[in-house]
Amino acid sequence: MSTISIEKIIDLSTADPNFKNEVVNEPGGEHLKKCFQCSSCTLTCPVTDAGFDFNPRKIIRQVLLGMRKEVLESTAIWQCVGCYECTDRCPQNVRFTEIIEALRRIAVRNTKNKDKKKRTKLPKQGRLKHSFDKRFSESIWLWGRTWEPEYIGRYFMYGRGLPFGALIGFRYISMILGMLKKFKIEFFPPGFHPWNSNARKVRKIYKKAKSIQK
Repeated sequence: MSTISIEKIIDLSTADPNFKNEVVNEPGGEHLKKCFQCSSCTLTCPVTDAGFDFNPRKIIRQVLLGMRKEVLESTAIWQCVGCYECTDRCPQNVRFTEIIEALRRIAVRNTKNKDKKKRTKLPKQGRLKHSFDKRFSESIWLWGRTWEPEYIGRYFMYGRGLPFGALIGFRYISMILGMLKKFKIEFFPPGFHPWNSNARKVRKIYKKAKSIQK
């Protein structure tokens, strides 16, 4: 007896036809429209292979169809680990890993949309990933390179929310002390003060990058 597969019907009545153009205009998304859905990205993806609900081909298809809300509010765009296997295997040089980064930036930016109906609501996984990346970047801006005790501490306090984030951080005190004892992380910040020459050089790079984005 043959089985009949029931496909999910996609409602495109609320689709945003300009969404794909927005992604293309975002740094990293320039090659989006080159995709011809060969599935090479999905077949080579270790995250998909591990059983996660992550399908690169599907994400690109949703973007092309204008499914803005479904893409930007999904957990899928935050599951990519950035291994670049998909980019290496893609016959069209779509560069999916960079498209994911572009989608993340659009999603975060859209959380501040003045129109509440169009505002993006990040999933928990997205909020934590964005918070971690932000603290990491801030630590480099402040010290010239990362200082682990400082940025991990701020991640737990601000990324996880006070006061619960601080309480969660205490669970890792023994591990942090052990790493300090074995000199795996530095007790003092790089240069001992935030105004060292390396930090100033890094800040110039940050400022130049921001001016290019504008």
